[in-house]
Amino acid sequence: MKKRIIIIVLALLAVVFTGVKLFSNQKTVQEKVYRPDPDKKALVKAQTVEPKDLDKTFTYTGTFKPFREIMLIPQSEGEVTGVYFEEGAVVPQGKLLLQIDDEMLRAKYIAAQATYETAKKNFERYEKASESEGVSKMQYDSYWQQYKDAESQLKQLDKNIRLSKLTAPFNGTITLKDVEIGTVVDKKSNIGRLTDLSQMKLEIAVPENEITLFSEGDLITIQTDIYPTHPLTGKIDYVADRADDSHNYTVKVLLKNNKNTELKAGMYGRAIVSKDLHSATLVIPRSALLGSAKNPQVYVIENGIATLRDIHTGGSNGMEVEVIDGLKQGEQVVTSGQINLSNGSKVEIAK
Repeated sequence: MKKRIIIIVLALLAVVFTGVKLFSNQKTVQEKVYRPDPDKKALVKAQTVEPKDLDKTFTYTGTFKPFREIMLIPQSEGEVTGVYFEEGAVVPQGKLLLQIDDEMLRAKYIAAQATYETAKKNFERYEKASESEGVSKMQYDSYWQQYKDAESQLKQLDKNIRLSKLTAPFNGTITLKDVEIGTVVDKKSNIGRLTDLSQMKLEIAVPENEITLFSEGDLITIQTDIYPTHPLTGKIDYVADRADDSHNYTVKVLLKNNKNTELKAGMYGRAIVSKDLHSATLVIPRSALLGSAKNPQVYVIENGIATLRDIHTGGSNGMEVEVIDGLKQGEQVVTSGQINLSNGSKVEIAK
């Protein structure tokens, strides 16, 4: 019995010791918990909102493409009997590039021409006879039909003979050759490629909020990596009326390709546009911006208190941002130290 009482007493002592220990630990933890001083001011940097002229240079990177480029496809079928171009050759408009065997067509043309001449003479003879009512209308119509059928056949053969020749539709450079004498081709065969490099076309993508900077016919500066010290001048040839899925608009800039600054298809180029966005508009440093591009915010200091405010921004030159709505001239915005702030924080502006 005595032993039992001792065990109970020891158990009670252990419980009491554990409780005291837990209370002591909790007190220690509470003492170590950080509690911000409600009267402590966060040190920040700020700038007064003032009107300012905002200029910006816009740069858009694109790829040079040929002014014109087509695949050379025969308009007739048969065996190739002549190839008159080589890859890399510069050819003038109208130059004969390819000849397809037309021997059978020419033989048919000779026969068709004889038939046509006969039908024409017969028709003309009966036409005169018809004027004096020497033949019936049925006979006249029959000879007229024979004459027209022969004429149609002759024209069709003449066209087929011309189509057996492939000529250059414009001045250009042969940038691909894929045919030799003896090749059998049809109307689906790509036998080469003709590229007009006399002018180059720089295609760029422009965001919707900047597309008003571009107008067809305007001259703009073009820079290239291959000629870094020789800026080129291009002319805006096309401004898309419809945006793509990313809300970008295609703009095409044409520029002449001369020997001193010769460009090749596939090279990179940069279109440079300098514009005075607005005159004396309210601007703030880009470092003052918080939030997203769709919902920009700034901390505004009023009576030593930082208040988070939504604003509406416009153009930017990389360092400063135009403020369209949400701020007034003379107000102060936080430009550094925002990480230590919350809406309503007390602040002190660093000098």
